Amino acid sequence: MVHDSTTIGQADVDVARKAGWSDEALYDAITVCSLFQFYNNWIDATGVSDMPAIGYEMSGKRLATQGYASAPARAPKQSKRRVAKSAKKAKTPRRRRF
Repeated sequence: MVHDSTTIGQADVDVARKAGWSDEALYDAITVCSLFQFYNNWIDATGVSDMPAIGYEMSGKRLATQGYASAPARAPKQSKRRVAKSAKKAKTPRRRRF
């Protein structure tokens, strides 16, 4: 599907159905593949960089202990002055110029 989605035909759908795939499952799979292709193209074109290895490690630990649907941890309240200072210090991601 990623290389040439126009070549997918009824024969491909029939093979998937024979393997036990429902119309809903096929629709979901096509949607997921399409979204990943879109995001990969967007990331490549805009120059968004990968997160560091520690980010994946932390994410994996959080997903293993809390799952996907957990509520985000609440950050402690900060004064407006402190928020403004931290915003100045934050680094913005590097972006390609077109």
